[in-house]
Amino acid sequence: MAVTKTPDEENNAIQELYKELGSEHAHLDREYLKQFLIARSWNVKAAKEQLLSTMAWRKENKVDLYPAATKDNKLPLLYPVRGFDTIPDGNLTSDAGVSESVLRIYRWMGGSCLHKTDKDGCPIYIERLGYHAAKELAKFTTTEEVSQYHVGCNEFLHRVIMRDCSIKANKTINRETVIFDCTNMNWGQFHMPALYFIKAISDTDQKYYPETLNKLYLVNAPSAFVMVWKIVKAWLDPGTIEKIQILGKDFKDVLLQQIPAENLPSFLGGDCTCSHMPGGCVPSQILKNIPEIQAQAHNEKTEFPYNKDIMEKAETDATLRGPPSLAFCNGLSNDST
Repeated sequence: MAVTKTPDEENNAIQELYKELGSEHAHLDREYLKQFLIARSWNVKAAKEQLLSTMAWRKENKVDLYPAATKDNKLPLLYPVRGFDTIPDGNLTSDAGVSESVLRIYRWMGGSCLHKTDKDGCPIYIERLGYHAAKELAKFTTTEEVSQYHVGCNEFLHRVIMRDCSIKANKTINRETVIFDCTNMNWGQFHMPALYFIKAISDTDQKYYPETLNKLYLVNAPSAFVMVWKIVKAWLDPGTIEKIQILGKDFKDVLLQQIPAENLPSFLGGDCTCSHMPGGCVPSQILKNIPEIQAQAHNEKTEFPYNKDIMEKAETDATLRGPPSLAFCNGLSNDST
């Protein structure tokens, strides 16, 4: 069970964590520190350890320097986006800059999209999990490529989309609501090498992006999913498990309690079709509502989400504007590049 604190208790714990971290970390946002405290059940020393580990990981892997698409820099998107104010609706394409590995990973996914917001103001991520070509995904991609792609998507989500949501909601938004649609799921999806991709992603999120999940819904889950859930559940923190609802076919009313009908795709019981965009609400090469995306010569074969020149330019630009700050994790931060 999640540990609850009074506002005064929360404030005292945050101040104690600031004191433990020292003046060199005074720039870190209160809400960011609170995420680590919640993740570690308000144990200040444990939160400090996880936070310092996260900062070391970000520095070692130059995560602060990862480029993120904005309307100003016009970088190509890493996955489809719908319904946000500060970046136009768009799909993943083979435009120059996106690495070949991103296109290869997305080729075998059933489809995904950052699609509008829920009633809490949190962005909604939808993935057609049941249509994943799991065996092909495991055969033609690597764990490192999938992990790097996930980090690139996370940085875009937290620096750009959550800042957009925070401005719109006039409060800090640092969590997302996730819907995994299990329609069409069969034993082919229960492929252990592909499931290990889920483990790698969940490990990254729980270690380095704690308390960024608002709610997670698995809908149209077949009875066989219970067996897989026993495996996946062992990889998750108790706090994450509390936020997950596994639903069969009677999911519509549950989703509509959390998501306005106009923000929920029609195939999930809402009113939205995104008819203005190719592929509608959730483009999918597997479902053939968009053409297959073919890599071009300008899509480099690299494990990173963007081509080498874009990764290097982002690093140079970040160096020129001064040291990076983890304050971007607060949705109201000014750092959106």
